[in-house]
Amino acid sequence: MNTRVLYLDKLNEHMERMILDMCPPDVTLRFLNPTIGEKGTPEDADCFFVTTFRTTKEIIDQAPNLRLIQRTGVGVDMVDVAYAKEKGIPISICKGFNASSVAELAVLDMLALYRRIITLDPLGKKGEWHTWTYRHDSYELLGKTVGVIGGGTIGREVIKRVKAFGTRVIYSDVFRMPTEEEEKLGCEYVPFDELIASADVITIHAPLLDSTRGMIGREQFARMKDSAILINTARSQIVDETALLEALREKKIWGAAFDVFEPDDPIFGLDEGLNLITTPHIGAATYDNYYRVYKFSLENAQRIGRGEEPLFLL
Repeated sequence: MNTRVLYLDKLNEHMERMILDMCPPDVTLRFLNPTIGEKGTPEDADCFFVTTFRTTKEIIDQAPNLRLIQRTGVGVDMVDVAYAKEKGIPISICKGFNASSVAELAVLDMLALYRRIITLDPLGKKGEWHTWTYRHDSYELLGKTVGVIGGGTIGREVIKRVKAFGTRVIYSDVFRMPTEEEEKLGCEYVPFDELIASADVITIHAPLLDSTRGMIGREQFARMKDSAILINTARSQIVDETALLEALREKKIWGAAFDVFEPDDPIFGLDEGLNLITTPHIGAATYDNYYRVYKFSLENAQRIGRGEEPLFLL
């Protein structure tokens, strides 16, 4: 049976063409706001594909034949999960598919901050040669303590990568890993407060939940080392960004990198010369990741067409 998929997000031409080229014959793919593809409506959809689109009660109610909401990612904070469950509509996530892409960005941010890439690159392009300027204040990962908040799939990929740089790795999570997994990865479990106070690098890989919203604020910044750097490739709401900017301005921490923020957040458009890297939520934004994600999502659409249960359901 043919499955009718409606992609809710507005994609650029390259991404639309990519998924259209991958689409199997038993899946009809349309777009709510197409660039080059065919326009579709919720009324005719068996399955929604969702990247960041706010999938509310209103749009769910417009789709009487909806049998699956397929997230092309992991977090579901953009989906009205409670209402979908009330309606009996399953939600699938692409669990683990983006882990390598996000982990690589997190490590890149650590290195870029420590080696002052964001400061030196524009100076070099202006013809300024600062080979000695920051030698007293640039650093290696070697020998540092990296604190990973969240020991899930992404957190574990980060641990694997930073261990290769000769770091000590500590982590905190509400669900501790089995001892054999900790030994295999070479990491040590510590309570959250201890991680905040002792890590040189703090990198966040936790989902946005009521328990994690605002979990890093003024109190936590006050307890961090003044040499600490904070990496957030998870969700912006986990960190109080006003408190973050205060910590940077007052030199309570050494630097930060944020891949997740909204256009109305305090750090958007900021240009103060702070030791801060901002990127527009590109942690999972690689061709390699989206090839995996789209392949899986289309296969899940085929599953519901065959009357099979989709994989990776919430």
